[in-house]
Amino acid sequence: AHGIFSHGAVCFRIGLRTKGRGGVILVTGAGGLIGGALTSRLKSEGFEVWAPDRGNESGGGLDLADVPSAVFPEGLKTAFLCAWSGGVSEAAEDPERMRCVNVEGNRMLIERLRQRGTKVVFLSTSLVFSGAETSSSAPLSPCCVYGAQKAAVEAGLDSRHDVIVRITKVGETLLPRLARWVKMLRSGGRVAAASHLRVAPVMLQETVEGLVGLARNFQPGVYQMSAQQDHSYLDLAEALSAQAGGTVVDDPHAGEEFFHSLPVSGRLEVEAPGRSECWPRGIDHMQRLVQRALS
Repeated sequence: AHGIFSHGAVCFRIGLRTKGRGGVILVTGAGGLIGGALTSRLKSEGFEVWAPDRGNESGGGLDLADVPSAVFPEGLKTAFLCAWSGGVSEAAEDPERMRCVNVEGNRMLIERLRQRGTKVVFLSTSLVFSGAETSSSAPLSPCCVYGAQKAAVEAGLDSRHDVIVRITKVGETLLPRLARWVKMLRSGGRVAAASHLRVAPVMLQETVEGLVGLARNFQPGVYQMSAQQDHSYLDLAEALSAQAGGTVVDDPHAGEEFFHSLPVSGRLEVEAPGRSECWPRGIDHMQRLVQRALS
């Protein structure tokens, strides 16, 4: 059987034979959440994927701290750059080390890929913005070191030839925090959550499906994944408390050590590649996340 069917924002292809037809796809950061899920999804469709680990002992690794040592396979057509060392807190605590690995490493990798004629897809973040204007063409205004470093890699890309995908919070990454809150609330404890920090999460499955769409049909440009509605962390905590009990209070100082300009919004304007049938459409996942944390 061959064909396409869709369910909500997620599209599936049946019976596609892609191996050997489109060249090799590189996925960096395959040990991470998005990179790992993307690697599995591409392989399930029959794409030939090179997902190197960080070690170079066997000559098959790719480490952002040592890009010159990487040996690339022949026929490398497209690269999904998902690898990134650390997050918001690590970038704030050690900006120079994080920049050397993440910014300089990715820039060097992009240059090597460009010399080979490989198409680049770079995964960026909503934190390249701090204001309310969050369209794909809006001027960047990073709200933290992490966002500034993502923006620095974006600056080395050309949207006429490359792809930048800005993503808000992946919903699954919120679940450990929400589960801790549920445990505290059920024991009669108190949770402090920020009313001034907001999220508009997308779920891992829909994120990966959108990226796989770019593997099938590469379209240069700047694209964005986000829910259409954002919620504060206080909103999430109160929704949990409504069913788990306990007490919820506002945390007015949350994020002060990381954000030098508090982001006004947690959402991005959704921007999809033309003719994409699989791009996340902006479904609000707040209640889904709350129920998963409570279960």
